[in-house]
Amino acid sequence: MTTERGPDGRFPPGKSGNPAGGGRPKLPDWFKSRGPDALRVLLAQATGEIIPCDDGTVLPAVQQVAKESTTKDRKEAAAIMADRIYGKAPDVISGDPDNPIAAAIRVEFIKP
Repeated sequence: MTTERGPDGRFPPGKSGNPAGGGRPKLPDWFKSRGPDALRVLLAQATGEIIPCDDGTVLPAVQQVAKESTTKDRKEAAAIMADRIYGKAPDVISGDPDNPIAAAIRVEFIKP
């Protein structure tokens, strides 16, 4: 798959070098709009435990998710929380210390 670039090698306005999307997974809209309640649901999914609200009540969604979440659901929920709390882990490139990879990066500033 190729993406068309302009004569200067840049992507034209409105076009992307990554048309398939990607990047950080987006939080669902229901999560953004509910704040602490959504966090309780996510925690219930990750742990299987029921986390009551500050006033002691338990949301029905928390009970349902805590009962029905699978191991896969728990791992996904835990990964989402870890990425949001600590940031996504950086990719590490490693090699043989006795035979390092030679690399050079050239930065050139061009006036528009």
